[in-house]
Amino acid sequence: MKPPLPFMQLRPKEPFYVFILDGVQSFPMKKISFALCSTLCVLFLLTACIDATPVAIPPTSQPTPTEVKVLPTPSSPGNSILSQGLQVTMSQTEINDSFVTEFGSQRVPSPGLKFLWVHVQLKNTGEKDIDLLPIEHFSALYAATELKPTYGHRKDYADYTALEPVIFPGQEVDAWLRFDIPSTAELKDLRFVFLPESLGVGTSFSSPIYPYSEDHPTYVWNCAP
Repeated sequence: MKPPLPFMQLRPKEPFYVFILDGVQSFPMKKISFALCSTLCVLFLLTACIDATPVAIPPTSQPTPTEVKVLPTPSSPGNSILSQGLQVTMSQTEINDSFVTEFGSQRVPSPGLKFLWVHVQLKNTGEKDIDLLPIEHFSALYAATELKPTYGHRKDYADYTALEPVIFPGQEVDAWLRFDIPSTAELKDLRFVFLPESLGVGTSFSSPIYPYSEDHPTYVWNCAP
C-alpha cells in the first residue's frame, strides 16, 4: 500500500465548480459571465457602426482681407474744414521745453519729451447749439505714433479744457491744445488731426501708414508752415 500524498499536494491550484440543474451539467459561473460580457460588447459595437451617421464638416471660410486706407493729404496751417456745422481751423503751432502755468509755477516735461502747442479756432456756422467735443477727438501724429492732448493751463493762453461746453450759433471760440512729444520731434515731422466721430486713427506701430479701423471723417494738417 502506497503512503498517502501530502495534504498540500491534494489541493487544486484553482477552485472549479460545476453546477448540475435537473440532471444537466452547466458551465462554471465565471466562464458564463465572461462569455455574456463579450457578447454584449460585440453587439454594442455592431449597433454603433450601423446607426452612426457621418457628419459633414463645413469648409472653413477664408478671412476677407481688410482694406487699408491712408490718411488724407494734410492741409496747411490756417486752412479750415467744416464738419456738421462746426468750422475748425488749425491756425498755429509751436514747440517749447518749458512753460509757466496760470498759477505762476514753471512746468518742464518728463525726460526725453517736450511740449507741442496747437492753436485751434472753432465756429458754429449752423442754427443749432453744438456741444464742445472732448480733447480726445484731436491727435498729433509723429512717425507711426498717435499722441493725445492733455491739459495745459499755460499763463495768458486759453486752454481747450477750460472752454464752455456749448458753442452757440454764430459763436467763435479759440484755444490751445498741449501735446507731450518726443524730444527728437520737429514741426516738419508732425501732423495734427481732428476726428469728429472717433477717438483715434488706428495708428499701426509697425508701419508708417495710418490705416483706419472704420471709415470715419478725418481731417489732417501739417504742423509746419
